Amino acid sequence: MRPDPATPKRDHTGFLSQFIPEQSLPRRLVAVRFAAAMGKGVLLSGSVVYFTLHVGLTAAEVGIGLSASGFAALASSVTFGIITDRVRKRALLFLQFLVVAVGFGLYSLVHNPIEFYLLVMVIAFFDAGMSPTEGAIVAALIPPAERVRLNAMMRSVFNVGFSVGIGLAAVAATSSRLLVLIPIGAALLLGLAALLVTRLPADVPTRRPAVRPRRFGALRDLRYVAVVGISSVLAAHMTLLMVVLPLWTLNRTDVPHYVVPLFLVINTGFVILLQVWASRGAETVSGAARIARRAGVWIALGCGAVAVTTAVHHPAVVVVAIMVAVLAMSLAEILQSSSAWGLAFGLAPSHAKGEYLGTFDLHIGAQNIIGPVILSGLVMSQGIWGWAVIAAVVLLAAWLIVPAARRSADSMAALTTPDDVAERAGTA
Repeated sequence: MRPDPATPKRDHTGFLSQFIPEQSLPRRLVAVRFAAAMGKGVLLSGSVVYFTLHVGLTAAEVGIGLSASGFAALASSVTFGIITDRVRKRALLFLQFLVVAVGFGLYSLVHNPIEFYLLVMVIAFFDAGMSPTEGAIVAALIPPAERVRLNAMMRSVFNVGFSVGIGLAAVAATSSRLLVLIPIGAALLLGLAALLVTRLPADVPTRRPAVRPRRFGALRDLRYVAVVGISSVLAAHMTLLMVVLPLWTLNRTDVPHYVVPLFLVINTGFVILLQVWASRGAETVSGAARIARRAGVWIALGCGAVAVTTAVHHPAVVVVAIMVAVLAMSLAEILQSSSAWGLAFGLAPSHAKGEYLGTFDLHIGAQNIIGPVILSGLVMSQGIWGWAVIAAVVLLAAWLIVPAARRSADSMAALTTPDDVAERAGTA
């Protein structure tokens, strides 16, 4: 990708280089992500307060709606991945942002649980579909060697924007009369993201391969699905850090309750500051697989740190052990995220980027749905042995990910097109 001649060259070696790309096209993609992050931060952080205090839904009704949205999101990634490969990607992404923006605005008109369930599922379906569409746009417009780093920048910026959105929601939550600004403000910010999408270059239709691809080819590619499944295990850091570790801290230790919210603060800061650094080396399939292996080791070390709290009960030691676990899980998160981008881009054939990227997103959806029930139940019922089982399973996945990625890469030879050859040459 050539530098934009209209853009003066700047020094991007400093702190802001991990948030602001040098070239104009990546900056536009980052701007879209920032606007969307603020809108989602406003709504997601303030939704429970809004629907319980303003709309009058019960906690159980809100929980049912959020669970339903998780299943809608799981079905969305592959569906929109397939659609992305057949239509103009920029137009589809604009439509997805527009639908979500309108949906956020319609939250202000919800008066009963049925309306809430229907709306939250539609929003989740279109929102989850943005990931493979956005990934396909990155694959179409950004050179292979720059995609992982750009995704890392976009994730750092997302966390900054999401944090800003949380602050805006907190202000709106200070007054019952301001609560209605939560869905309206989120809608406006998502609408801004939709407008920024129109500033992206128009994409070229995907070139059809010489051999007609199989329907649901990504799901039928068992070697690729194996990589996705192993990545689901390595994505356990999300559930462990946000669900299991807080439950353990509150119920099995004497750590003050105010320490638990610090988990998210530390994790967010970790992602903002170190995600770009963690993406180094993930540009190739082999490099991404090795980084995924390291992520698994850090998860296991985090489990070991938590296990210390079952043997030592000195308050200071327990706090230190919990914080070590938080840092280990956070490091695992930024490593595993980087590896996921490298594997998803590197193992997807050029003619089906959207479908393969959408299928890879299943590793997050599966972890979000299955992880909390299994992992929290295992740990809370079995104690230290539960943490030991999780560590053992994660280490097994870490051992398997490198050969699994290698076999999946080998199977891509049957799907090779001139575009694939060009991509591999660019990432060698």
